[in-house]
Amino acid sequence: MNWNQLQYVLTIVQEKNITKAAQKLYLSQPSLSMSLKNLEEELGVEIFERKKGVLELTYAGELFCHWAEDSLRSKQILSDQLSDISSNARHKIRLGISPHRSLILLPDVLTDFYKTADNCDLQIVEEPTYLLREMLEDDQLDLIIDVPHSDTINYQSELVAREQTLLAAPKAMDKQLQKNLTLDGSLRLTADLKAPFILLTEKQIIGQISQRIFETSNFRPLTSITCSNIDTALTLVARGLGICFAPEVFVWQERFADHISYYPINNYRDTRQICLVYRKNHYLNHHLLLLLDIFRRKIPLLYQH
Repeated sequence: MNWNQLQYVLTIVQEKNITKAAQKLYLSQPSLSMSLKNLEEELGVEIFERKKGVLELTYAGELFCHWAEDSLRSKQILSDQLSDISSNARHKIRLGISPHRSLILLPDVLTDFYKTADNCDLQIVEEPTYLLREMLEDDQLDLIIDVPHSDTINYQSELVAREQTLLAAPKAMDKQLQKNLTLDGSLRLTADLKAPFILLTEKQIIGQISQRIFETSNFRPLTSITCSNIDTALTLVARGLGICFAPEVFVWQERFADHISYYPINNYRDTRQICLVYRKNHYLNHHLLLLLDIFRRKIPLLYQH
């Protein structure tokens, strides 16, 4: 048995198909099948069984996979510790962040990071937050920028900012929306607000927040477009096709500055917690510690402006 075989089995579990797993591992399908057969013969048990054309773990396979995950994690921790001892240590950090945040947060953070860091490769994974959380749980990421993780035993969630949800509207609508503004500049959602809404699906957190806002305001939106990308929604707002809800971070995105106005929502002031989320039981190498420290300093400053 070797380390590669552990990873092979875990990849087959992810893909539920030997051919797809072989492609992901850059192996031929016969080679992967032979490796699995040799491992099962060595262990004396079957790891997988085929049900309706899909590979599923046996009970022995489930036990083996739990052990394999723990073993590979321990190996990575030891590797990182030994690398830190070496003066020529080179690390790889896998950072998960939603695409709209990466555009705004990363340029300043990474400029500071690479003034000090050397021998460090950074893999930036830009996906919706629900996918980033799954990848973190599958050990495919070291750190994500996200809402707090519900599992407080295994994951650390460091609060770095609280973010408002704002209403984004075309600047051409500013005069029309004046009647809905309160003295403090927030906007009321009332029945006479006839502008079409561009909504995100409930898979996206902003889509879930939108539904809570409507319920809190007892407001039924005139929906014309539903999409799954906040950048798409704001691009359509900038073209005058409707209004949408957006995270506060977009206020600082220059490409929409001349076309979109942002308004606090009068009867919805809940904030979204923005956290640095990572596993508690992982070793944090000095490059990852440096990156965490820069995020801790930079993100709060952005939200103070």
